Amino acid sequence: MSLHITPLLPAALPLLQDLWNRQLAPHLVHTLAHDLQSPGRAHGQNAVMIWRAEQVAGCVGWITLGIAEDGCAYGSPLIAADVEVATALIGVVSEEVRAAGAQRLRISVRAGENAKREGLQQAGFSALFEFVNFSHALPLAAAPGLAAGLHAVDSGAIDWDRLHACYAETFAHVPNSPIPAVAALREEWLAANPQASLVLADASGEYQAFALVDGCSVEGVGVRHGWRGRGLAEQLYQLAAAQLAGQGETEIRALVAAGNAASMRLHEKLGFTEYAPRWTVYELRL
Repeated sequence: MSLHITPLLPAALPLLQDLWNRQLAPHLVHTLAHDLQSPGRAHGQNAVMIWRAEQVAGCVGWITLGIAEDGCAYGSPLIAADVEVATALIGVVSEEVRAAGAQRLRISVRAGENAKREGLQQAGFSALFEFVNFSHALPLAAAPGLAAGLHAVDSGAIDWDRLHACYAETFAHVPNSPIPAVAALREEWLAANPQASLVLADASGEYQAFALVDGCSVEGVGVRHGWRGRGLAEQLYQLAAAQLAGQGETEIRALVAAGNAASMRLHEKLGFTEYAPRWTVYELRL
């Protein structure tokens, strides 16, 4: 039966979530609707579904935020029932990001996503690096006081331009971390877990560090160059973990590029362990 593409249809998302969970079991992910309709994917406009007759067979979203900086776009999430579907979706997302000016396309593969992996390899993608899935049971450790010279910014008083400048500097060379626009960063932050997220400012009001937490997962920790080497990233984790424990969470999670030696050392020092198989990031030059 032939395949056909449609825009994202929210009513079909539970079926796609079920398909994805069957592939990923036992390491389930329940964020498909959130991911496909995120600000980075233009609230679902940068996403399509694929059908075989009346049966939904997959979907793909794409992120073009990083094209202006480094020419790289991202296909995520890509869910495919079989290799034929994966091949069709890879073709769709490749054309979309190429039209947006991308020179490279990256797509990650988790354990169990065998059809997607085969489709990527057939399309000429090459394995680039791995992501490590870390977790730690709560409580983590007693939360320390803030570093001298810094104070926490109230979540209702964040200056989004200053936070964006801090984010852009600290994530400038982090793999697979395109810098969102100010409005998108604000929306992402407020839709995550703003009570557990943190922004630290110095006496002049400049933002020097932050931790963005979504659910129980640390989505990003950034420390500006002048404050590095003082254990600030460790403090941010401890403070975020204390907030999560207060919310009734039982664990804290993080996703780290295996080649990020400093971040790997930090998580191992804090006692994090790998709770799920690593993801592989594949890349194709367009």
